[in-house]
Formats: sequence, C-alpha cells, structure tokens
Amino acid sequence: MELAIVLGLVVLFFAIATLVVALEDRRAAHRRAVQRAARLARLGEVDPLAPSRLRTDR
Repeated sequence: MELAIVLGLVVLFFAIATLVVALEDRRAAHRRAVQRAARLARLGEVDPLAPSRLRTDR
C-alpha cells in the first residue's frame, strides 16, 4: 500500500515537473521572438522569418 502511494507521488511529481519545464520553454521561446522582432525593428529591418505578416502595395 505504501509503495503504491510513494510511486503515485513520484509520478505526480515528474508530471508536474514536465509541465513546468514545457511552459517555461514556451515562455522563453516567446521572449526570444519578441526580442528578435524588437532588435530588427530598431535596425529598420523586416523579419525574414515572418512572410505572412508582409503586405504588398497594390
């Protein structure tokens, strides 16, 4: 009985740790993207990785 409780807690701990790491990774990726866009904007450049945001003049 105690072994099942301990194993359940260990699995729960690893599941929560995995979730936290995944969320932090997404936040870090978003922060890098925002910083990259700001750096390119300061240089007056267009982001070459985001062609869907480009609009052509007609």
